Amino acid sequence: MVNFSANPRIQGLIDGGSTAPTGTAASVQVDVNSGPSASYCGLQLALRELQDRGATFGTLPERYSSEWAELFPRSGGGEPKLAEIALAPSERRLHRESEQSYRILAVAAAALCEGGEELGRPLELHGVGGADLASLRGFMRAVEFAKTRRGPGILLDSPHLVRTPIGPEADFSAERLRCLRRMGVAVGPEDLRDGLRDDGPGSVDTTGATNAGREARLWSAAFGDGTAYDRLAAVLAGCRIGFFSSNWESMAALAVLGRELLSGFPDNGVEELLVAAREQDGQAEAIEFEPGILRTTDDVRAFLAKVLGVQATFRGCQGQALGYFRMMRAGERLSPEVRAQSHLYAALTLTKRMDHIADAVGELDQGFAALPGDAGDDDSVRRERGWLHNLRALTHFAQRELREAFGHEKQALACIEGLNDPSSIHLRINLFSNISVLQERAGRHEQAARTWSRFKEAAGSANAGFTKHHAYRAAGLALLNGERDAALEDLSKTLVCAAEFNDDFHETEVRLEVGTLVLNGGQRSEAAEHFERAAVGAARIGDPYRMALAQVGRAAAAGVAPGGETGALARLSLTQPERAARLAERVASGDAAEILPRVRTKLNRPFDLINFQE
Repeated sequence: MVNFSANPRIQGLIDGGSTAPTGTAASVQVDVNSGPSASYCGLQLALRELQDRGATFGTLPERYSSEWAELFPRSGGGEPKLAEIALAPSERRLHRESEQSYRILAVAAAALCEGGEELGRPLELHGVGGADLASLRGFMRAVEFAKTRRGPGILLDSPHLVRTPIGPEADFSAERLRCLRRMGVAVGPEDLRDGLRDDGPGSVDTTGATNAGREARLWSAAFGDGTAYDRLAAVLAGCRIGFFSSNWESMAALAVLGRELLSGFPDNGVEELLVAAREQDGQAEAIEFEPGILRTTDDVRAFLAKVLGVQATFRGCQGQALGYFRMMRAGERLSPEVRAQSHLYAALTLTKRMDHIADAVGELDQGFAALPGDAGDDDSVRRERGWLHNLRALTHFAQRELREAFGHEKQALACIEGLNDPSSIHLRINLFSNISVLQERAGRHEQAARTWSRFKEAAGSANAGFTKHHAYRAAGLALLNGERDAALEDLSKTLVCAAEFNDDFHETEVRLEVGTLVLNGGQRSEAAEHFERAAVGAARIGDPYRMALAQVGRAAAAGVAPGGETGALARLSLTQPERAARLAERVASGDAAEILPRVRTKLNRPFDLINFQE
């Protein structure tokens, strides 16, 4: 049994002791002022320093081989690629949550703690305010993780020092400030100081053997002294790889540079430029950030405006994002699909982020006008009309006009009938999902379940990651239909898929929910097993709040009240301070079991452990 309170470090915190390392050897010092050229460089620098001092990181490299391969590519081989087992962010839904980035940052954070424990020395980070943003989020995660471990801890040297922003579009000072606050640093905007050099350590590996190395090489080429053609190819490739690695700062800086470099570039060079960029970005054919419909320099300029809009909305700057998406339509030689995308993303921002439905509908009307439907339309035009219909359905859904929403989803399906390119497959899967959700919201739970079952037959659905999500929703719908045994069977499938690729985050979430479900059904022994395994998963991800929830569940399954140490454990959370405080209050009042999570109808969860938005 996992006994959190038996951990001397945690027990000391619970008893009111200091969190500062005491009686430890000199710290392991490392400069992580890596700059924005590539994601994960700052983390690589810290991990490499620990490795050079003798750290092996225990079982982490073997257990999380796919994530480890992104950090140390020469350390193994034969593991599945992370992109094959974890979801990327979504351009078409403006969804910044990236399971791939989360898993890399979670493993890196665990390794920083493990390495310090092996060496018996605290890790002292210099230049953390100048690390690439992804690494800073990883360091933020590591500071919270360290609160749950026995190790000597993580120290920050002069965290208020930052780099000079590359430009206003790539000024991420506010995001850095939020990360530092989440790390427990008492710092305000007035405390940030421009005191870090711009020629920091940079990427650990610039040979291109890793995504980080490839990113750094493209950054250097884009800002180097090559021809406009070579620099533009590097810009486009760098923007695309930065999307998948959550390097929003680099995307912004490169997009601004690219729009400047396009001055005087000929239309007849665009096709060759796109081929060169795709050869350099190292990404397989994907549904996101595909530049295939770009035909003129105005199209390329619009694509770069879209890059600026995407990174702005991901960081929560919705007004800026809307301006960039509308900037896309400024050119006179725009392809109709690109113009339609401008209206699509503007409408998506207005709908999902700003709740301005009437304005969104106006944007969509203009998008449809840019793509009048004809029998002989190109596949790319049909696909873009399909995406417009999909979003028009969302606007109806937001206004509780379910019949009208269903009509647009059917029109979207008709638009992509017979199309099997990645983007059309993505849209088709979205449509099956959306139709099922519409039926669920209308109270037609059996229909929703049948539609969801058809979802399994859609192209692009044959992998463990898909099964994990599909089985979870099938379980939620089964519960709504009173089919408890079928729900438990599907939840078991989700847990098997999560365990197959060491998805600790989702396994922990689902174990907590299934434990609650069977506990409410009177199956105390089975509930205890789920809560115990949730405790193991929560300890692996180093999340004090979920660790405390597992403690509450175990106590409820045993028929006893959780001890006061459970509330104290919850209060160690830096990610969920408000929820943790409520949980601690519930523990004190004796009704903590009421806060245990229940099975829902969608598995999507924010990766809150690495999110910095307030």
